[in-house]
Amino acid sequence: MKELQIVRVFAVLSVLGFGGGKGIFPQMHAQTVDSFHWVSAAQFTQFYALGKLLPGPTTIAAVPIGYAAAGAPGAAIAAAAMFVPAALLMLGASVLWRRFHDSPWRERIALGLAPVVVGLTWASVLAFGKGVGSGPASIAIVTVVTALALRTKLDTPVLVGLAALGGVAFLR
Repeated sequence: MKELQIVRVFAVLSVLGFGGGKGIFPQMHAQTVDSFHWVSAAQFTQFYALGKLLPGPTTIAAVPIGYAAAGAPGAAIAAAAMFVPAALLMLGASVLWRRFHDSPWRERIALGLAPVVVGLTWASVLAFGKGVGSGPASIAIVTVVTALALRTKLDTPVLVGLAALGGVAFLR
């Protein structure tokens, strides 16, 4: 049953999202594109970009993926499975974090997780790259957006909008 698959995929992703959603996108891509074929690589990248434009976490991309897999019920199931488990874990972690406020292990845990978050973020770049065209115009748009992101203080929706305009102008 597809609805149970949606719950399993997004609930697991929900509890693996250390350091934010970027860390789980490679696994989300593997599950939703490669394993279950709910969306194509291009759709996956488009849904991620849409998630960057909307308020809230980028993992909201689970909603259109769920919709593509099983319509409106799939979207609702994906949203609940993506956010409820992580929220419950965060509540439990917050209680423990407060309880052990003066413990030296808190800093050690934070320092130990930082490299994991960086590695998962880089892995997500590779997953998103699978949905990008390989022509010169696509490469130019990626290069310009990367340079602007690194060298300016432009907000993400502005960068996504500029990339969309570049796509309209040069990707035909």
